[in-house]
Amino acid sequence: MSHTSPELSELIRQIEGRFSTEVEEAGFKSRRALGEELNQMTRRLRHCRSTEEVATWLLDSSGSFGGPAALFEVMGSRLKGVRSRGFPVGGEPFDEVETPLDEAPALAHSIQEREPVVAIGAAAEVSMRIVNALPQAPGEKVYLFPMAIQEKVVAILYVTPDERQTDSAALELLTGAAACAAQILASEESSAVRTAAPELVAIQGVDMRAHAHGLAADLRRQALEARARWFARTEVARMRLTNRKALEKGRMQRDIYSALRPEIEAARRTYRQDYLAVSPVIADYLHRELISLAYDDANLLGPEYPGSLD
Repeated sequence: MSHTSPELSELIRQIEGRFSTEVEEAGFKSRRALGEELNQMTRRLRHCRSTEEVATWLLDSSGSFGGPAALFEVMGSRLKGVRSRGFPVGGEPFDEVETPLDEAPALAHSIQEREPVVAIGAAAEVSMRIVNALPQAPGEKVYLFPMAIQEKVVAILYVTPDERQTDSAALELLTGAAACAAQILASEESSAVRTAAPELVAIQGVDMRAHAHGLAADLRRQALEARARWFARTEVARMRLTNRKALEKGRMQRDIYSALRPEIEAARRTYRQDYLAVSPVIADYLHRELISLAYDDANLLGPEYPGSLD
């Protein structure tokens, strides 16, 4: 690819907007320094041309919000090392590290629930093979962030703490951005390959070009759904970051909607305009994330909450 796709450009624009809240909330760095670092991150993501480059971007970017990190690919019932950063060098190459999921219950739980998990970096939690490959202090925590594409976890970002406070909210945003960018790039690569197929394959009585057009439309819909899911997830994460006190008050009063009405309504307007108006068949992922904000209890959103946009 020689240019940035419209879908990836839009994703970058959203990332830059959402990360502005991280700049405001920065505690361990100056706002100016963190702002410049985030700008560099988004510029690097804009120049990614493959899913492999996105994986490298995610691992490198995680260093700004946590300590040594590693990326694992999910291969059915097994995990395989992709690359690592910041751990002592030695032993077997990391890309040869494999472990069954039933020996790594913390990672298996993160994959099953498609949610971040904080665990202890002990063999009983993350497997002896991973402990040997990624040594750390006994009893130290590890932060696990699933990278999901089309509701399926394809990779796990494994982050250990350092002398700074680990920013799990920012790491979750980075992982979500990487997943969406990877899906968009994978869809474009698949579309480019399959669009050429009618020139090479012909079936009597079948309009192969018509099928190719249908496939391209389906890939565009998948890319739009990926951006919709990412928007919903990051908007709700932003509400958690910037409105902690109001959110807790809303939960206690069983009326989160009233406590966060301006933020929720702004997100609903954008979701309706940018996603549902473009493709009415897209699910209301924003509503699903708001339910998670209420601990999966819709009643906590309050009696005035308008409900799903579906």
